[in-house]
Amino acid sequence: MTQLQSTRIVARFEDTGFIRMRMEGLPDEQVWWKNVSFDEETGQGSYLMKMAPGTRSTPHIHHGPEEFFVLEGDLTDHDGFSYRSGDFVSLTAGSSHFSRTEAGCLLVVTHRGATETIQEKAL
Repeated sequence: MTQLQSTRIVARFEDTGFIRMRMEGLPDEQVWWKNVSFDEETGQGSYLMKMAPGTRSTPHIHHGPEEFFVLEGDLTDHDGFSYRSGDFVSLTAGSSHFSRTEAGCLLVVTHRGATETIQEKAL
């Protein structure tokens, strides 16, 4: 086995193994994720995310940059800005938000620092 083969991880949205994302204060939201390289201790790495129609994320602040690619569907931030399929989004450290989806969406997400749940009124 070559070095590359022993270190390669390939994840696909049609794969099994997605788990329910813990959403503090929103236990019923249908948000699923599959870890690719995300380290929960450091808050760094990437994962695949599926949001069912009509769901939202918990309000949070980023202590490091967050980037995500909208592969499919729609996503709207709390300030009304809407993302669509094909958008690549970069949010700087210190930014805070929560997002909603009407039709559902598939996202590729990368964090380079921890996030912290905040109250919606803090936005």
